[in-house]
Amino acid sequence: MATLEDNNPFAGADELATEQLQTTDHFATILDSEDQDNSNVSGKASGFPSFKDSYDTSSHISDDPNVERPTVREGFSSRIEQLLIGNPDLEILIVDAGKNHEGSGGGYIAYTIRTGDLSVRRRYSEFESLRNGLTRLFPTLIVPPIPEKHTMADYAAKPTKAKEDTRIIDHRRRMLAVFLNRCRAMRQIREHAVFQKFLDPNVSWIEVLNAPPLISIPKSILRAPPLDTGNPTPEHTYLPVPSPSARLREGDDMEFQAAEINAKEYEIIMSSGIERVNKRILKRYGEIAADLAELGARYNAWSLNEVNTLAAAIENVGQAVDHTYISTEELISSLSSSFSEPLGESAQFAAVVRAVLKYRHQKALQYEITKNSLAVKKDLLEGLERTEMESQRINEYLLRRDDHIIRADGQIPRDPEAPQDEIAKPEITNEYASAIENGNSAPEESTNGSTLQDESGKSAGDTTATRRSFEDESFPPTHAYVENPYATVPRVKKSNGFRIPVIGKISDAFHGIVDVDPETTRRNSIGKTREEIQIFEASLTTAESDLKQASASVKADLARYEKTKEQDLRRMMIAYAKCHIEWARKNLESWERAKARIEEIKVK
Repeated sequence: MATLEDNNPFAGADELATEQLQTTDHFATILDSEDQDNSNVSGKASGFPSFKDSYDTSSHISDDPNVERPTVREGFSSRIEQLLIGNPDLEILIVDAGKNHEGSGGGYIAYTIRTGDLSVRRRYSEFESLRNGLTRLFPTLIVPPIPEKHTMADYAAKPTKAKEDTRIIDHRRRMLAVFLNRCRAMRQIREHAVFQKFLDPNVSWIEVLNAPPLISIPKSILRAPPLDTGNPTPEHTYLPVPSPSARLREGDDMEFQAAEINAKEYEIIMSSGIERVNKRILKRYGEIAADLAELGARYNAWSLNEVNTLAAAIENVGQAVDHTYISTEELISSLSSSFSEPLGESAQFAAVVRAVLKYRHQKALQYEITKNSLAVKKDLLEGLERTEMESQRINEYLLRRDDHIIRADGQIPRDPEAPQDEIAKPEITNEYASAIENGNSAPEESTNGSTLQDESGKSAGDTTATRRSFEDESFPPTHAYVENPYATVPRVKKSNGFRIPVIGKISDAFHGIVDVDPETTRRNSIGKTREEIQIFEASLTTAESDLKQASASVKADLARYEKTKEQDLRRMMIAYAKCHIEWARKNLESWERAKARIEEIKVK
């Protein structure tokens, strides 16, 4: 255990969050001072340590002057709020646990909760929904666990009566009281309306579950602020939800990594080690107690067959065996409540700590994914803008080339600022139109009806050569040659043959996939990418802020938990020792009386 404590990165933290209060004691007894000599225990009349139905919560408020004590304010919205806020040391009790037959459904076990002068009845499923709600409201806090549900072994042992087992009901009653008082010791939970309404007899719990703030929490709490999950911002809706098995590429904070390893090792030692062995020991104690009960009966029967001092001695031995049986049963009960239950709770706490650390780890993943996604979008935008600039450069070149070709052909030069429909085109004469209609080559005419020649006497063939020469000199060889749009246009005859209907649909689908206007698509992609970058930048700011808040809150609550864990382990160990001391003291008294009777036997 010392090794675990040495590996604890938060043990020994000097400064705690001002709102954190020391948790209540759920063990068997208020122990005497450590300086008290245990040898005096045998002379005391105190019994076994048992689960303390009434907490002494006055010692759970820190005496450190640097820790802010809870303030009592005036003006409360309800009686339960006045009790919890006005009296932070007030203990919450579960005074009864019994079957409730109210409603149309079958009976269920209801637990009567008393807070000051107020009492309310809640069933186990409502305690479970309360804790689930608190974990969603406070994902960065180590919310105390509640006793687990019935196991399959319980149902196998008692198929119809598992839910009415008095042993399980008593265990739940004690641990649910521990849960409520631990929650009361945490300022954030104690002052929250959801926890207060759970203890309020005038509030319907079903309505609380279906009303804000619980109903306002997103399905994934990763898309909500870590300190106020009931009020997510629009930027949180765009945050990614990492996979539970994802790992950080850049590595995590070493303190949180060490805390996670420590919690995992602690959980294994508690649940798979000490708790399992303790269950076997208690089982063997129970078997010994049963054997002692039978042995005591045998001694008492034997004493009836003897006389005088021998009969009295045998009877006292039988009584000593009976007292040992009774004290062993009390030892089992005391160890169950003062050691086994807090031991199981401690193992549950380790699982809760790991869940909180996992939430913080996913917040770090969320920030990393958002940052990487923003970088990818910026690279994409840069590529699209580079392509757009290249396209514009090519278009400008084509415009300059077309102007040069028209001047070489003797046409009117194009005005770059003139509309497309005002650009001069060659006149189409009747002879030209007739040639096109008959499928012949269109004659090359000048504007005065003669063969098209420029002022220098060059023919159209010479012009074509000049145009190609210009292209070869001014543009890369990979540029495709563009023919004159007014050159000969071959006539395509329509076919009246058989057509396959499916071909048309396939062609339409193909044209739907192929980008027929890449420039427009590219410009739309640029605009969409810029909008996405703005969203990612806002989301990145939100994710960074969430990560800082979550890390600070988790670190502060881990420090509180580590200090509480050390106090709990100390109480557990001392309670375990005191249980055995008390058991041995009672057995010693019984066997000393038996010894005195045995020494009185007169041998004839």
